[in-house]
Amino acid sequence: MSMNLVVLTGRLVKDPELKYGQSGMAFCRFTLAVNRMKRDDPADFIGCTAFGKTAELIGEYLRKGSNTGVQGRIQTRTYEVNGEKRYGTDVIVDRIEFLGSKNDSGNFESTPSKPKNDYGSAKTIKKPEPTGVVDNDDDDEFPF
Repeated sequence: MSMNLVVLTGRLVKDPELKYGQSGMAFCRFTLAVNRMKRDDPADFIGCTAFGKTAELIGEYLRKGSNTGVQGRIQTRTYEVNGEKRYGTDVIVDRIEFLGSKNDSGNFESTPSKPKNDYGSAKTIKKPEPTGVVDNDDDDEFPF
């Protein structure tokens, strides 16, 4: 049995390119910058391609800096430029997860917004004061 499964999270390097083929099928190409485990290691830049409705969603909602998770498979391809044979490797995206944007602004927020008062500023919520009578008698049945 063989398996070809890729799961990545990273940020878009630039705005995705949404196009339509001759058959009318949408496709979208984008590049993810994926950090490695160690902070000092450089990021990897992974080319990704999505098709159909997934491609349209990416083109509509994601922009440069968007934090995104993708699941798909690796696909290699060959092509020619000026008679020279070249090779490429891409991730063909099957699923996408919108994780938030670089500044957490835009359509997707990674954290819920704070409740606002009538004046547009964040509410300050005070901790309620304890109520009731506190009995400090040492006549309790238990020693602790």
